[in-house]
Amino acid sequence: MAYSCPNDWCRMFLDVDGAQDAFSRARNDPVFFWHYFLNRCPHPGQANYVRNANATVNALACSNRYGKTTLLAGRHFHSNVFKIGAEPRYVDDAGSIDLDKFIRLPYQTVHAAGLWEQASDPWEDALRLIDENGRLAAFVKDAPRSKPPHIDFIHGARWRFRTLGDDGSGVDGKSFYLISIDEAGWLARLEEMMNNVLRIRVGDVRGRIDIVGTFKPGVSKDFFKICVRAAAKTGASLGFDHRGDSTGDEEAGSLDAAIRKYARELGFDLDEEIAKARAAGVIE
Repeated sequence: MAYSCPNDWCRMFLDVDGAQDAFSRARNDPVFFWHYFLNRCPHPGQANYVRNANATVNALACSNRYGKTTLLAGRHFHSNVFKIGAEPRYVDDAGSIDLDKFIRLPYQTVHAAGLWEQASDPWEDALRLIDENGRLAAFVKDAPRSKPPHIDFIHGARWRFRTLGDDGSGVDGKSFYLISIDEAGWLARLEEMMNNVLRIRVGDVRGRIDIVGTFKPGVSKDFFKICVRAAAKTGASLGFDHRGDSTGDEEAGSLDAAIRKYARELGFDLDEEIAKARAAGVIE
């Protein structure tokens, strides 16, 4: 198969020698996985995230119409198909995969949000992707529409969909290799849930947490803190603008000053956090 993505920002060349070659390449190249198995081309922001968000806690603060629903679906599909993060349990020191261990290894991920309407969006998108793509559907054993919703894969992986509850109890009691939290900007007790539940649920399997949402003035204090810490750790920029689309005032004010003002309104000293990161040698 020879194919070049038509999008100017991508132009990925898909030249694979059969399904086995595609499977091997897709394990370490999630952007290729999107093209070959999901029939989707991630835009530059999505591509950057799926390639580089490999920390224990990954934060994505984005605007509306960013495509976070599809991004989260793609993250879970890639994780479940390849059982990402569990390699020490089925790969030996020489890099060879023990297929029997791979198939028998219990593996779970979960997508969650504060409300079911928010948690169900990636579920609906996932079912649509399965229906549209035979290459992806080949890995799916069962995707019932009955509740509680889940998707089972042919090699024993399971993707769950849950609401968090007020304290994170909706995802408590199990170990997950990937937890994604949608609409994190609405969660007033996010930091409490992170410390008491979420980190523990990925801790014993060294899994990952994706926290995704948009900033909500006066509400998103915990989400904002997590994003600022991630920005200080990685050196990534953090910016936002709550002005209307048709104010005609796009050049007014300093975005840098607006970020600091917003942080102060939430009781969070951004300059102090940056100074701590510099003192610790995290950023220059």
